[in-house]
Amino acid sequence: MKLIKNVIFIFLLIFLFSSLLKNLFSYKSKLDFYEQFKQNFEKEQKRNVELKTEVVKKRSTEEIEKTIRNDLNLLKDNEIAIIIPSPPAVSISITPTPLPNWRQWWEVYFE
Repeated sequence: MKLIKNVIFIFLLIFLFSSLLKNLFSYKSKLDFYEQFKQNFEKEQKRNVELKTEVVKKRSTEEIEKTIRNDLNLLKDNEIAIIIPSPPAVSISITPTPLPNWRQWWEVYFE
């Protein structure tokens, strides 16, 4: 009878210990998930603030005028555009540098 009690007690201890280990590993994985989710959330909050400030900047009249002038190449009513042609390309002929005298004599006699 005592042997059966000991065996049952050992099985019960093993069961409880395995359950405890399973719960600890589960807790660890959930904690890691929470930390990762928290980091992603903070990163997205910062990005959201940046995007909101960019939207506010893009709606300003100065930014709209800058976009119209630079990207769309449009002018105001009384403005005149002056287009300056680019300078013509000058072709440069490259002359090879002559060999030093000692090299010229070397080639005459030894090659």
